Amino acid sequence: MRPEMKKGIFIILLFAAVQSVGAYDLRGLGDSLDVWAGFNLGCVPKVKVTQVKSSGDQLFVYTNKVLSCLSLSPAQLSNLRPKVSLWLLGTSDGKVSIYSDGFELSELVTERYQPRNDNAHYPIPNKGQLGHSLGGQTIALWPSHGVYYNRDEDRWKLQRATMWSTVEDVYTTAYAESVTRALERAGATVIWPRARYGRDSAATEIGPSGYPRWAEGARYWLEYTGVPDSIWNPVTDKNAPFKDSVRNDYLDDLRCRGLWVNWLNQSTPISVCLALHTDGYSQPGDSLTIGTLAIYSRQDKFNQTTFPNGCDRILNRDLADFVQTQIVEDIRQKYDPTWKRRQLQNASYCESRYPVVPTLLLEMLSHKQFADIRWGLQPAFRKDVARAIYKGVGRWIHAQTGSEFVVQPLPVKDMSVRLEKDEFHITWSATTDSLEASAKPEYYLVEIRENDSNWQSPVRIKTPKYSFRAKRGVRYDIRVTAGNNGGTSEYSETLSACLGDKDKPFVLIVNAFNRVDGPQWFADSTYAGIVPGTYAIPDGEDGLYIGEQWEFNRAFDWISDDDCGWGMCYRDQTGTRQVGNTHDFPVLHGRALQELGFTFVSTNSLALDSIDSRWDIIDVIYGKDTVTSIPELSTWQGKMLVSGALLGSIPRASRTGQVRSRDYNFRFAVTPNPQYLCAENSTGQVAKPDERVLARYADSGIPACIKTSNSVIWSVPLESFEDFNSLYKQSIQFLLNSK
Repeated sequence: MRPEMKKGIFIILLFAAVQSVGAYDLRGLGDSLDVWAGFNLGCVPKVKVTQVKSSGDQLFVYTNKVLSCLSLSPAQLSNLRPKVSLWLLGTSDGKVSIYSDGFELSELVTERYQPRNDNAHYPIPNKGQLGHSLGGQTIALWPSHGVYYNRDEDRWKLQRATMWSTVEDVYTTAYAESVTRALERAGATVIWPRARYGRDSAATEIGPSGYPRWAEGARYWLEYTGVPDSIWNPVTDKNAPFKDSVRNDYLDDLRCRGLWVNWLNQSTPISVCLALHTDGYSQPGDSLTIGTLAIYSRQDKFNQTTFPNGCDRILNRDLADFVQTQIVEDIRQKYDPTWKRRQLQNASYCESRYPVVPTLLLEMLSHKQFADIRWGLQPAFRKDVARAIYKGVGRWIHAQTGSEFVVQPLPVKDMSVRLEKDEFHITWSATTDSLEASAKPEYYLVEIRENDSNWQSPVRIKTPKYSFRAKRGVRYDIRVTAGNNGGTSEYSETLSACLGDKDKPFVLIVNAFNRVDGPQWFADSTYAGIVPGTYAIPDGEDGLYIGEQWEFNRAFDWISDDDCGWGMCYRDQTGTRQVGNTHDFPVLHGRALQELGFTFVSTNSLALDSIDSRWDIIDVIYGKDTVTSIPELSTWQGKMLVSGALLGSIPRASRTGQVRSRDYNFRFAVTPNPQYLCAENSTGQVAKPDERVLARYADSGIPACIKTSNSVIWSVPLESFEDFNSLYKQSIQFLLNSK
């Protein structure tokens, strides 16, 4: 029997069972509705029936808010009503109206299921520029909290508990940055009330808190940028509800965001407002996820249920449903099929009730639940959630105009640069989006930079290949984006090539560092958490990491944000950015080869399909990738420079990051930092009798670099060294001097 049939029979039997309790048994009806709702809501709902009224065959059932927190389709409601009628009247023919949160459930059906009348849609600004993308749209968004000044404690503090090596105050910036980039690639203008990083010099300044400005709350950034003080430090309104009349930095930080949106909206119409949060709710058992909660406000701060333009604020519910649904469905398909869909909740929060434009307050996951944060510390997971938010917003906006929304493509892959005579030939492959049929490339944009100058205007082409004539001695850096009517993809990796001196070696750079990853974790019945001394590999860079976890005992529960129990971590790295896989390390290697006058080209390891006899040296970049062999190179008998953290057999061979050779001492990064790839887990090698040790870790004496008959092998990423340039050139010379 199919699972859905079992569920249906179970519900019918339950209704039949409570029928014998007696007419209008409110508790029995509530239990039955509770079971029915439990199949649709990713938490444990408790439906309570407060009243049942009847008039002939018409029934009016009044319940608490639980049913209003479901995203129900007309078909589901049509299925529910006869069940209620059958229990209360003994026949399924009764006419049943069910109310929750003051609304009949049919009023809560969103546009995702049932298109609204044209006059009920939100008037999208600059509609003529929209096309199939988000052209002409201005979208306000922000990461959740930030460092703020607590007057009672006379100190600057984080607004949330520090757990699992991060904290909500900076963790949500990674999502906000990624969502912003996706929206901008679709043609939207995105504005923040907090300092945006994307490497903005103002955001890197140290604020009054002693932290970088991007880590501070919105209140201080708006003051710094010259926004009127009535926005960031609103005058107390004696007639306002108590929660809107208390005056302190914490509340001002939350209130100022919506006030800022309304202030800007007077001159620059804003289409959508997004507040990106994570939740502190948790349940016992770290195998269970808490999931995604979407919050909207049906009433504004003046208890009005319409926007100033006359549109019903039910549009907030539509927006919330589009985005929450997209997130949950994408996560279930790509990561966790049991990911929970929490409430679609009407609630009165500053960030959702203040703005006078459609607004969503999103709790993307629980930062306290270990099962959630294990996913949340994965860069690919965060990027896909951000892409889902962009898609949900795009679909809602286009639903207002009845136009088709096209999803921007994914970044291209398998990129390679080859040299034929005096021309460089670039090839790549499109990436198929298994979730979105419309996300197909229709064109490509090739960008080229000469010798670290500015990127040139992109060349638009239809096919995944491009050629150009090389000037001798000029280094070319190349990147590609895919595009369609919905916008453009992220950049590809950046490859590099140069036509050097005629009598100098020809080098192939192979980028085999494709990995991005979260930190290592462990779990047993007593202890669990993030393994100390292991760090994430960010996709590019981020500011998530604030310090190592130090409380691993499951028995210790939250008492306060300063004593948050299991999961608690240090916070000494708060506000520090961390470099990960920047996808442009061939440029770093190529820059050094250009200085040597060498000719070189580069390729991703996944695009390497043949060996060119013209190559004198192959330089393989493994970085921190777990893939440490390339089948296509198995027959190569020439000289090779190979580097990567996992090429040796002895784990964690160095703690200090100091390497000594005969003539030089070098240092590499062993903790997250804003400049160099962190190589905390570099391995050591064991030299064979016919091999020469070129360098050893200073603290352990274990070989860090060995030279074989035709190869130099570093078991630490060269990209982690502070003095990369001289070390790289020295390694090339070792190769050239070998017999």
